[in-house]
Amino acid sequence: MNRVSAKARPDSPAPLKLARAALARGGSMGADLEIYVQYGRTVNIKVFRRGVESVTVAEPRGLGIRAIRDGRMGYSFTADLSNAGIDLALAAATDNLRAADVDPFVRLPEPASHGYPELPGLWLPGIAGTDLAAKTRIALEAEAAAFANPAVELVEESVYADEEARVGIASSTGIEAEAEQSFCFTYVLALAGGNGERQSGLGFSTGREPGALDPEQTGREAADKARALLGARPCATGAYTVVFDREVAAALIASIAQALSADAVQKGRSVFAGKVGQAVASRVLTVLDDGLAAEGMGTNPFDGEGVPQQATPLFEAGVLRSFLHSSYTARKEGEGVGSTGNAARGSYRSVPGVGATNLVVVPGEGDLADVTARVGEGLYVDSVAGLHSGVNPISGEISVGATGRLIAGGALGAPVREVTIATDFAGFLGSVSDLGGDARWIPLHGSVCAPSLVVDGIAVSGV
Repeated sequence: MNRVSAKARPDSPAPLKLARAALARGGSMGADLEIYVQYGRTVNIKVFRRGVESVTVAEPRGLGIRAIRDGRMGYSFTADLSNAGIDLALAAATDNLRAADVDPFVRLPEPASHGYPELPGLWLPGIAGTDLAAKTRIALEAEAAAFANPAVELVEESVYADEEARVGIASSTGIEAEAEQSFCFTYVLALAGGNGERQSGLGFSTGREPGALDPEQTGREAADKARALLGARPCATGAYTVVFDREVAAALIASIAQALSADAVQKGRSVFAGKVGQAVASRVLTVLDDGLAAEGMGTNPFDGEGVPQQATPLFEAGVLRSFLHSSYTARKEGEGVGSTGNAARGSYRSVPGVGATNLVVVPGEGDLADVTARVGEGLYVDSVAGLHSGVNPISGEISVGATGRLIAGGALGAPVREVTIATDFAGFLGSVSDLGGDARWIPLHGSVCAPSLVVDGIAVSGV
């Protein structure tokens, strides 16, 4: 059992204590039960034109119940954590068994023999100890830093956001787990203008408590990116060696990881089906799903059903090593396959699915200047548009709009916009030729730690 030191609200028992109590109340239901308890507190502050635009504070709290009997699963959830509310949810979960289809792979996982990893520092007191006025100042300072750049005409968004989450799980099979984590970030979207045009740039900073954030650097980063794109024009159509900025690399890796879900594979929705053990990427590329990474947003001792999280190699020197499994997909896969600790839950309102924790691209060497020097001639892409519609994890096709800068003589040159880059998962992964040593945690597409990424032979449609 994983214990944490943070205190519960005065009117709330600790999550695991409540999960145990609910499990005991359902002992006569005649089904295996899993109780998932979630407490949370989120803050989101937006500022605009040096004033507060909105402040949103929410405290989601509730529990979800999985009831399993004879290969059938019933589910219910409630935000009423009184005994009466829990009893109603227990009754609903068991009543729902009658409407469920039989599935021979539906069972609750057993407790891990080795227990849960110790992961100190996932929760820090700074978020709870910082008032709304101080959090607002972070967003205002980030906005002011962007406006300090004379090219910036408008800061479209400057946001501070944080979350504290506490989870407890207890099940009939003996799982007992409890953990807590905190995370916060600030981001700025700045617009630089000149000669009738505007270009945008994004900056951000992350940490487990507000003191770890750097609002001045966040604003400067957004402003510098926007200013660098002023005067951008389409480049010539052709095949380019493309240096993908860390944020874009993170977005593409996160999209590819959707096709590495065992659930997607088993449903025939992945281009990687049947390819474990095969070389599907360049030898220079190694990617992990690391649920234990100290700085990751997805780090936790256990997953959404109480199975210990772990570090799972996905691509290892280009070879596909594993898919991401929950206990359900592992049983469905067959003998010798176990959960990789990737049962994911959006909240207490949903049953576990399969999802990545922290995606980590093993970096190479050097910063962006070193990478562009090694490339010599090509295209640097610092943002893409149309990810949701332009990246298909089922077919593996990639077609997105891009902005960035040409690479000439080993350095960043003329700004570029209104071009389209087209490839597919096989072409992208197989053509990675270099990686920077500038890996950074990106919170914009899940939780991804990615460096600058060089891919050869990318088709670019411009003029």
